[in-house]
Amino acid sequence: MKSKSCIVLLFVLFGASITLQYDMDEEVAIDVPRDEDMEMETVDDSESLLSNVVSDMNRTLSNLYFQVTSSNVTVENKTQALNETKKLVKCNDIVYESEDVEPIVEIVNGSSLSKLLQVKPDISGRDVDADCVLVLFYARACPFSAHAAPHFNALARSYPNIKMVALDALRHHGINAQYGIVGVPTLKMFHNGRPVGKFNGTEYNIHLFSKFVNAITGQTPQGLLVMSKDFQGPVSSAVEKETDYFLILSWLFIVVCSIYYFMESKWWTMIVEMVQNNWRESVAQHEHND
Repeated sequence: MKSKSCIVLLFVLFGASITLQYDMDEEVAIDVPRDEDMEMETVDDSESLLSNVVSDMNRTLSNLYFQVTSSNVTVENKTQALNETKKLVKCNDIVYESEDVEPIVEIVNGSSLSKLLQVKPDISGRDVDADCVLVLFYARACPFSAHAAPHFNALARSYPNIKMVALDALRHHGINAQYGIVGVPTLKMFHNGRPVGKFNGTEYNIHLFSKFVNAITGQTPQGLLVMSKDFQGPVSSAVEKETDYFLILSWLFIVVCSIYYFMESKWWTMIVEMVQNNWRESVAQHEHND
């Protein structure tokens, strides 16, 4: 009996050890993840993060595009509204004696320009037909005026219904303040004797002049061509050297005033006293030697 009991006990212990070993192997297999599963989880996390970054960038770019588009639309609407509210001047047609007569620039003086730009009181607005005059204020000694001259001469053929004149602002300087001329060349448009536009460009050519006239009057040019004869006149394209007597008088006035105020200053008194003292000392020294 004792031996049978020992054998049964051994079988029970052996079965328990096998069961325990199986349970431990099963637990280890469950608790320890495989390397492939860890790599898959890492790749999934990276792809998810990259997708979120790309989505945020697309959203930011979409918002930026919407803002730029909205601002462009706003600027276009403002420009269109400004163009709609802007009134173009209406110019009277100029009647020529015959079709063969070619419009040319007229050189005028101060009195002729004043008569030409007389204001008619019965014309009150830009939308009423009136005489349009384009005036070039130039100087024969100015190289910029000489550069603009042939283009302005050719412009008269492009707009036959606009009278174009030129005034030597240096020779007839008394009229400059009346029309606000502070430099040459200056191109100004007048409607019924009133200024309606001033050319503010830094380059002087017939195409920019034409855009300026078209923006004010709405008229289209009848060709834009500068010919060889436009360099000869009426406005000369050659720089002429001439003496500006008013400039000389201005410099003389400045020099005289400077000398006067210097003589009234304490520096002049100190210089005079120093010269007098040195003169007395030299005279006294000379008498002592004698």
